[in-house]
Amino acid sequence: MLQESTIIEVAKVFFKEPTQEHYLKEISKKADVAHTSVKKHLEKLTNEGIIKETIQKKGSRNFPVYTANVDGGAYKRMKRGYNRDNLSLYGLLNFLSIKLMPRTLVLFGSYARGEDTEDSDIDIFVEAKKKDMDLSSYEKYSEFNRKIQIHFSEKFKELPKELKNNIVNGVVLKGYLEAY
Repeated sequence: MLQESTIIEVAKVFFKEPTQEHYLKEISKKADVAHTSVKKHLEKLTNEGIIKETIQKKGSRNFPVYTANVDGGAYKRMKRGYNRDNLSLYGLLNFLSIKLMPRTLVLFGSYARGEDTEDSDIDIFVEAKKKDMDLSSYEKYSEFNRKIQIHFSEKFKELPKELKNNIVNGVVLKGYLEAY
């Protein structure tokens, strides 16, 4: 069980910074996991196609460099689960449900697809009456550290076609989406 949770901590480094190159010592520090365990986890994550390893030459020495395999299916599947879990774990879904009492909540866009980067926002469609909300406390969580965009509409059918298409291809987090 402990090994399972430490591999998640290692994977989180790549989920939070998918466009960055990472070195063993840096990953160990960010994940707060011993170097030896990190090395084993990196091997497993590489074998599963979640990350990629390349060799960088510095002087006469070779150093492994690790990057997220952002185009890989395994990476996207794991990242999607991680992203959705964070919405619940940090209370954002509960907050939106209580404050807005929406008919439907849908996560859509790059965050829903597991394709988000450090600069991406989180797009959530809320089928409810628009209310002003301060989400800054959620945006500051290290697991998010990004802008949260709430898209309101009391009637999904009245949204522009392009936006409806994006929402329909998202993940329903609460309620159900009546598209037709």
